[in-house]
Amino acid sequence: AHGELTLTNWGTPQSAREPTYVLDDIALGDELEIAMGQPDPIRIFKGEITAIEEQYGTGAPTLSLLLQDKLHRLGRARQNRSYEEHTPDDIVSAIASEAGLQADVQVSNINDTWHQLNESDLAFLLRLLGRFDIALRMDGDTLRARPETPDPEPVALSAQDSALEVRLLVDLNQQPLASRAQGYNVATAEAVDHNSDSMIPAPNDTTAAATLAQLGWPGEEVVPHPFARSQAEADAYAGAHFRRMAKRFVQGDIVCQGEPSLKSGRDIELSGVSPRLRGTYQIVHCSHRFDSQNGYETHLKVNKADWSPAS
Repeated sequence: AHGELTLTNWGTPQSAREPTYVLDDIALGDELEIAMGQPDPIRIFKGEITAIEEQYGTGAPTLSLLLQDKLHRLGRARQNRSYEEHTPDDIVSAIASEAGLQADVQVSNINDTWHQLNESDLAFLLRLLGRFDIALRMDGDTLRARPETPDPEPVALSAQDSALEVRLLVDLNQQPLASRAQGYNVATAEAVDHNSDSMIPAPNDTTAAATLAQLGWPGEEVVPHPFARSQAEADAYAGAHFRRMAKRFVQGDIVCQGEPSLKSGRDIELSGVSPRLRGTYQIVHCSHRFDSQNGYETHLKVNKADWSPAS
């Protein structure tokens, strides 16, 4: 996560007679938290100042702070390493420990050798987790790498009320009927192969794959990379690729009144739209914005794996 905060850098401090630059004690590396909402503010960001910008010429001097959560620390140096007889869970936990972070991990128990090739720890983890369709993010001071789970308390949004702008797209382009991963197990001298054509748990309504089948359109996709080195990897890679594409069948952009409880990974319950597009959407990107013109708004990108077309 990252943020930008612009402040007026001019005023008269307590016990002073003359105005001056009041924010000169803010330094690079300082930790900062931002909370929104009343009467009990909710933290929407925790991170460190990585850049400071001063601006002059129009009105009072301003100070802009560029902020990043502690994930940025993993991207500051390239390394070459080989993790032998490690699972992806082991690797994430080890890298988190080196960075002084806690880890909340559930990626895969596939035990093999994994190579970090002139990559930062962040780039390596993103590449490693991407093949399993796992998002990497900070949750406070904890490095989180695990599948998303249904939100027990999805936030209700209505296109007729709290959602100010809603754009929804149901798109069959690049949707697979099935995903196939192939490879070769050197230890057993056997080819490996797996075909995935469903999500677990299965969506309740009509999916992209079901729509393609109804239309009689082709859509099996062979996943050329990463190359599976075992049957377990073929199973995981085919399933992850199919899931990654299938859950994007319905994509949306939503601007709503500021809601500090919203963040990536949470669900919303959307109403006030056509019956075929109502339902639960997962947030894949969340941006909280506040300015003097629009006030506090939350901008979302959301996904849904199914819809309810008229039969």
